[in-house]
Amino acid sequence: MKAIILARVSTKEQQEEGYSIPAQVRRLTEYAKKKQLTVYKTFQITESSCLDTRKEFEKVITLIRHSKEPITLITDTVDRLQRSFRESVILEDFRKSGKLELHFFRENLILNQNSNSNDLIRWDMGVMFARSYVLQLSDNVKRSIEQKLRNGEWITKALSDTLILRMKKETKRLFLTPKEPAILGRYSRCMPPEIIP
Repeated sequence: MKAIILARVSTKEQQEEGYSIPAQVRRLTEYAKKKQLTVYKTFQITESSCLDTRKEFEKVITLIRHSKEPITLITDTVDRLQRSFRESVILEDFRKSGKLELHFFRENLILNQNSNSNDLIRWDMGVMFARSYVLQLSDNVKRSIEQKLRNGEWITKALSDTLILRMKKETKRLFLTPKEPAILGRYSRCMPPEIIP
């Protein structure tokens, strides 16, 4: 059976640091050889699996959809492929029709049209844990932003070139002139009163 390898990192920083794509490709290529699968395409993707539009992932789906023969999709872990159940619907349709076999290397999980309920639940649990991780990250970011605002720290780039911001480097505290709260509009309502003149 012909196979696609999918290796993914979430950010350009991870890619530039050589975070894990080369390691994923090496492991998955060795795995494909052991399973006697013919790798005809390797996707090295740098994109968040949480985006509404995943252009590179869509290329993988298109390749599977247009294939005249069944395809094995090999990925390192469930969370390298997906972090929500949205993708499960598409992948499940391909799996049920015999068009796709999924191999999750680290979970030692292979899914095809004959997979039993235990294996399918393992997949669902992998997606659930990946989704949980994303939701926790989101909560952490929100808490961090709220804390920075309480501390009077600026949380983003200047809103415009005309807005003059002065920050003490050691504290990253923002000090505004009397005109600036009006320019900031709704943002000034989130800031602690002691930094608004």
